[in-house]
Amino acid sequence: MQLPSRGSANAFVSSASKRRLLLEPSSQAPVNVNSSTLDATAFPPPDGLPAKSKKIVVIEDNGKVYQQMWAHCDFPKCKHKGRCESNYGTNGFWTHLRVAHSIDDGKNITTVTPYRYDEEASLRKFYLAIVMHEYPFNISEHEYFVEFIKSLRPSFPIKSRVTIRKEILNMYVHEKEKLNAYFTTVNCRFSATMDMWTSNQNKSYMCVTLHWVDENWCIQKRIVNFVHVEGRHTGIKLSETFTELMVKWYVDKKVFSLTLDNAAANEVAVKDIIADLLSNTSSALVCEGAFFHVRCACHILNLVARDGLSVIAPTIENIRQLVLAVKGSPLQWDELMRRANECGLDTSKGLSLDVATKWNSTYLMLRDALYYKAAFMRLKSSDRRRYEKITPSPSEWAMAFKLFQCLKKFYDLTELFSGTLYPTANLFYRGFCEIKILLDDWSHSEDEIISGMATNMSRKFEKYWKKSSTTLVVACFLDPRYKKRLIEFYMRKFHGNTCQVHVDAIVDLIKKLYQSYVNAEPSSSRHKSRANEPRDLDTADLLVDNGDDKLENYLLSGHFDILAWWKNQIDEYPILAKIARDLLAVQVSTVASEYAFSAGGRVVDPFRSRLDPEMVQALICMKDWVAARRRGEL
Repeated sequence: MQLPSRGSANAFVSSASKRRLLLEPSSQAPVNVNSSTLDATAFPPPDGLPAKSKKIVVIEDNGKVYQQMWAHCDFPKCKHKGRCESNYGTNGFWTHLRVAHSIDDGKNITTVTPYRYDEEASLRKFYLAIVMHEYPFNISEHEYFVEFIKSLRPSFPIKSRVTIRKEILNMYVHEKEKLNAYFTTVNCRFSATMDMWTSNQNKSYMCVTLHWVDENWCIQKRIVNFVHVEGRHTGIKLSETFTELMVKWYVDKKVFSLTLDNAAANEVAVKDIIADLLSNTSSALVCEGAFFHVRCACHILNLVARDGLSVIAPTIENIRQLVLAVKGSPLQWDELMRRANECGLDTSKGLSLDVATKWNSTYLMLRDALYYKAAFMRLKSSDRRRYEKITPSPSEWAMAFKLFQCLKKFYDLTELFSGTLYPTANLFYRGFCEIKILLDDWSHSEDEIISGMATNMSRKFEKYWKKSSTTLVVACFLDPRYKKRLIEFYMRKFHGNTCQVHVDAIVDLIKKLYQSYVNAEPSSSRHKSRANEPRDLDTADLLVDNGDDKLENYLLSGHFDILAWWKNQIDEYPILAKIARDLLAVQVSTVASEYAFSAGGRVVDPFRSRLDPEMVQALICMKDWVAARRRGEL
């Protein structure tokens, strides 16, 4: 209700004992109230307060006719009313609100800010909606959409698809300039991920994503390029493209690592990139590129798991055919759901069908099929002719269950490594060590199929274990929950009596890394840092057992935010905190690029296959930047 101030025109007083005639809308002589009399419809009330409804009352007294204006309180079930001409005060009105409705004089009343239409702002929001929701540019030419817009604002200017394309490109350039300016203020190193994708246009695109830890110690990511790469994807071609992009973003001297999958061309590309960056300046890479190349952990797990699945391919094929038979017929699906109800199973879970190139989809198919195993058995009993040949035998169901249990660790680890908004570098070493131990245990299994599967998987795993990046071991070393103890534990398990040699090699690498950061510090701040940091020989000892059991129990229990922990150590250990800030931004997988490829598949769909590469990059990059800003990351 829009409330008047004290002393204004509206008030409540008791009505005079006069004969009154209330003119209803059906009256033959209605009296119109001008908007200057503070009509409730002219001034909408603030939230939570009702409006005053006003009525004109005609009074006849001694042959004279008078007009009176009465305001009625519109609170539910409130029948209070009072005079509201300009010569009446508001004391009675405020008293009624205070006594009957617990509203104090002037409190809890907000002012109404008048809305001002901004055509340019509305057009920007329209262009942004096209980018974020991947609408076609010719949406502005859709008949019913235009009618809808015109019903809201008849004067709204409907732009052509050519104008929309031009304006979105201008917005992309503006957003790129803002992001470029922000990158110049970042005082840490960036970690990059790079991957290739082919669209339905048969055009190849390189996706480059930058990751870093900001001033608030929150991990950030931005897709900085989704660029068309012409010709063959040779290592030299990939390295030239990547280096050129980093130079254009002015981050070529601030790149810490690059995460790639295990394609042969990437091995050549990494060597060329390291050589190019070091040729510009020796300080471009940390420790001359020793920490630069990181192999995608999820890709390694995918290759290892697929080798293991090949051992029991016949069993998996039977389950796949069973799932296909049920999902391919609505009648058979309904029949399965009836059998599931009879077994007391949840019919809303559904059945997954795997994709040949993605082992995790096979894992999900096994998980769902095993859940509905009892329903499948009842379905077979009800229709043996249809399901006798394709239903797995009891021994095959048992083998599928064993395989499911074995692959669960791989699946959980893949899910963990796929995160992009939390650090994963410190989790890699422990996760891969656990996989190595599991494979060793399975290889000694009495079950010949399990041991054969483990042998196949171990062969592929050992190939990449030897190539695993020392970057991720150091990141584990910097995790205060694990520290040096965890590395020593696994080294003893894998190397026995020679474990100390391997531990010392890692400690020496950490000291080298630490010294490189000390040398990179400005001379004015180097002395201050040395006063706070431990001696060089004791650098590793910071992360060794500190003897405080209560602290250890706290660090190892519940959710632990490693970025927040190191943020609190900046004053005490500025150099080590700076190392942790750079290392914890390293990605152990290229999942960030895979997300971009999913978006690319929607942007360049069969209905938008004529989009040129420049527009594709603008749409994908801008969507990522705006979404990050909406999340409040910058």
